[in-house]
Amino acid sequence: MTFVCMAGMLTGIVQCLFLFVLARLGRALPARASDDEAAALTTPDADFPSVALIVPVAGSHPRMEEALTSLVMQNYPCLEPIFVTAADTEDAAALTACLQKQFPQVRRVTAGQQAGCGQKNHNSLCGVKAAGQADVFVFCDSTHPARPDFVRTLVAPIARGEADFTTGYHQVLPRDARPVTLAYAVCVLLMRLLQALAPFTQPWGGAMAIRRAAFERWNIADIWAGNVVDDCSLAGILPSLGARVRLCPGALLNTEAAVHRLPVWLAWMDRQVRFLKFCVPSQWFLLGALCALMALPLVWAAVTLCAALVNTDMGWPVAGVLVYLGMLTAVMNSWRRLVPAPVPLLPWLRAFLCAVGMFAYVYARSVTAKDIVWHGIQYTVGRGGKVSAACRAAR
Repeated sequence: MTFVCMAGMLTGIVQCLFLFVLARLGRALPARASDDEAAALTTPDADFPSVALIVPVAGSHPRMEEALTSLVMQNYPCLEPIFVTAADTEDAAALTACLQKQFPQVRRVTAGQQAGCGQKNHNSLCGVKAAGQADVFVFCDSTHPARPDFVRTLVAPIARGEADFTTGYHQVLPRDARPVTLAYAVCVLLMRLLQALAPFTQPWGGAMAIRRAAFERWNIADIWAGNVVDDCSLAGILPSLGARVRLCPGALLNTEAAVHRLPVWLAWMDRQVRFLKFCVPSQWFLLGALCALMALPLVWAAVTLCAALVNTDMGWPVAGVLVYLGMLTAVMNSWRRLVPAPVPLLPWLRAFLCAVGMFAYVYARSVTAKDIVWHGIQYTVGRGGKVSAACRAAR
């Protein structure tokens, strides 16, 4: 019993220290973002390369029109927005047609259905083919509103010759204190903070810029043409190629979340974990260790407190649990301050518990998983993220 208590307490301390380090990293990100934005603003317009802004558009989303409009309205000096849909008959195609009437500089591309890779990859590659002689490709999601300087901030390190690949990320603005909404915010915040750690900095397909010469030199088109996903497929090979991804904290998109639904959150979590399993197995194993680090101290605390209800001779173990819970509350309170919206402490703590539970559940499911469902398509995936089959997912 003493050994279990000591092991539980030690694991809890390690967990809190890890979360504390991430919190400190998060508090430093705004200063890094300000430096990036200042450098982008002082870079002359003439020094910026021509950019093709390629946006795969699918499905329907209440903020899609706002997000796409914000991308068209960027203050970048030489920008060609290209919106790509799989078919002309989908809702997203009708929206892009309306936007093209408002903004004639927008180009619309119909990619057609593709079963040999992720549909998003296929849409992106069709956008590349339509991009003409652009010096840089910027790939962006269609549902996250962007600030006017988003593309400028993302491309500035490439313009200065500091990198061939840059990436931004997004943050969740919770509009309610429901458990699923806040738990989703916790998960996105964790991924954003992990991305800021140099060993885990990898491209995010929702906000990514690639120099055209690098795209061609490393045959990115061939990689995407057979892969289920864009960003994780690059994360699996770029280190071996000696290519470094430069994080641009200022290229931060906003994701509003309100009454976030459990099935939507579960499907999103499933994809995040399975993409790593298939494309970057080493990081998937590390993710398992992180999952254990998040879950085991909470299990120890719950079991100890339950045991204390029937065994009054549990003074020292209970004291250890209370110290651990106090440390965890303090650390998660610092995390709460990283969210760009006011969040009550108790719902935030409850959301952390929900997020850890979902993390453990999704990771366990991924162990035997051989497929990924994305935008209604079920992809059977093999080693390296290669797609072996695709079909309509069962509803």
